[in-house]
Amino acid sequence: AVRRAVGDSYNIALDSTWSYDYPDALRVGLAIQDMGYVWYEDPLADEDILSYVKLRQQLRIPIMATEYPAGGLDTYPIWLTQQATDYLRGDIPNKGGLTTMLKTAHLAEAFHMRYEIHHSGNSLNNLANLHLACAIPNTTWFEVLLPDGAHKYGMATELTIDANGELHAPTGPGLGADIDFDLI
Repeated sequence: AVRRAVGDSYNIALDSTWSYDYPDALRVGLAIQDMGYVWYEDPLADEDILSYVKLRQQLRIPIMATEYPAGGLDTYPIWLTQQATDYLRGDIPNKGGLTTMLKTAHLAEAFHMRYEIHHSGNSLNNLANLHLACAIPNTTWFEVLLPDGAHKYGMATELTIDANGELHAPTGPGLGADIDFDLI
């Protein structure tokens, strides 16, 4: 229904949020790859590495995992050595901060992979994500959760998406944030 509503030229990805067992993940993956989805995110539980490997062998659509489990750089090697995902993923609060994310993005780049940045829960974290996205060559999207009202806190002046659907990093010192110190 979504594909019919927006047409074939509109980019759609599916974040399944660990909803499926292997047979259902394969069935859904086959359907969405035929509809031209850009990626298939987190269809299986993170601990089910073997099923991710099998799923990746059966599908052409890129699989993106590693949004969770929470942790640092040490949570990624099994995904790489087992070839269980096409893209790596992370965010500020779950992956140990901006430095760990930068290291992980470079790790993904070394393996010729994308590092797609996950929404980080609030405006200030998302600003840090935006700076990381501007600093690395192997990311393509900036995730914004909608409705976004519940996620807009931490900054006195919010990030705004322009008419072209783009965000622009502030140019001030540090992250360039106008931090909401009254809230903090």
